Amino acid sequence: MKLDVVIPAAPARVVTGRALHLIEPISFWGGVSAVDGTLIDPRCSQRGVSISGRVLLIRELKGSSSGSSVLLELVYRGLAPSAIVLSEPDAILSLGALVAREMNWATPGIFRLPVALQLAIPQDRPLSIEPNGQITGLVQHGP
Repeated sequence: MKLDVVIPAAPARVVTGRALHLIEPISFWGGVSAVDGTLIDPRCSQRGVSISGRVLLIRELKGSSSGSSVLLELVYRGLAPSAIVLSEPDAILSLGALVAREMNWATPGIFRLPVALQLAIPQDRPLSIEPNGQITGLVQHGP
């Protein structure tokens, strides 16, 4: 399976992490803690789950122009997801990733994949995504 690359990870690298499907629409502003990288929206069934180091699959974003600052803060703190997979490109999250790249901080890749194809990726599956967007298979954690 190949993802469309919206913003490549910086530095260019293979990104790895376990898939985390966000079930409900999410806004990074008010929905994700910039302090510890957990989901904090009280209406979110996954409240308390950390997005740090995960391959975040987002079916739908709720807009907030401040979402880019939350992503930027997560990158700065080393708590960002390893990759963000959106059903549609999003200028606000992309802006946060672009600013982090300009600051020379390790930045998650932002990719696009239609919802129907996102659903083919099992929840919590270890993933490895090449810089060109190709998912190369399972990542083995531990010995």
